[in-house]
Amino acid sequence: MPSILLADSNLQLCDYLENFLSGESYHVYIANDGEKVMEILSEVSIDILLLDVMIPKINGLKIAQRVCKRFSTPILMFSSRSDEASVIEFFKAGADQYLPKPFKDTELLMRIQSLLRRVSLERTRYKYSTPSDDFEENISRLPFTNTEADIVNYLMKNKGKAISKKELQVSVLRRDFYEFDRNLDMHISNIRRKMTLSGYSKSVISTVRSEGYRFEIKQ
Repeated sequence: MPSILLADSNLQLCDYLENFLSGESYHVYIANDGEKVMEILSEVSIDILLLDVMIPKINGLKIAQRVCKRFSTPILMFSSRSDEASVIEFFKAGADQYLPKPFKDTELLMRIQSLLRRVSLERTRYKYSTPSDDFEENISRLPFTNTEADIVNYLMKNKGKAISKKELQVSVLRRDFYEFDRNLDMHISNIRRKMTLSGYSKSVISTVRSEGYRFEIKQ
């Protein structure tokens, strides 16, 4: 039975979603503040984190950042904030998917099922891959999409150097650069998730503030 951690301070919503998701054969854990989220993740194996941005004590953005550093748990973030700049901020923090509030039960369920299918497929691929002694070769053999592989290979060729989002957007994605285009950030989020599922740190591709992304050199 897949396990879900629902992190929201709205007790009524938590009760409702716990009953709904339990009826769909999910094991549901509830956290009403950020500290409880981290406590549960440290003690229990969680398949998906459903995370409200405005959860108290530790807000959703900080939680997502901490989760990405310590766990490979996919994050479905939801919020009443749906403007483009906010959504970009959510993905930069580490969200794998975003769902605006209010949302329908069916839409939430479809998002959960989609994440679980993707994670299951990735874990199966990792299980049957044979690692080599070459760090970069192992990274390049992960089950990336063609676009993700192009991004990784470009960063790897320029390892140790910060590559701007504009350069990646234009040279790799073949798209005009727009400041609020979150397409590249979503690809980076997916790449990092696949790395952690394979046992690598997400910091292999680090974010360089005000500059872009960098492939870290590993000895």
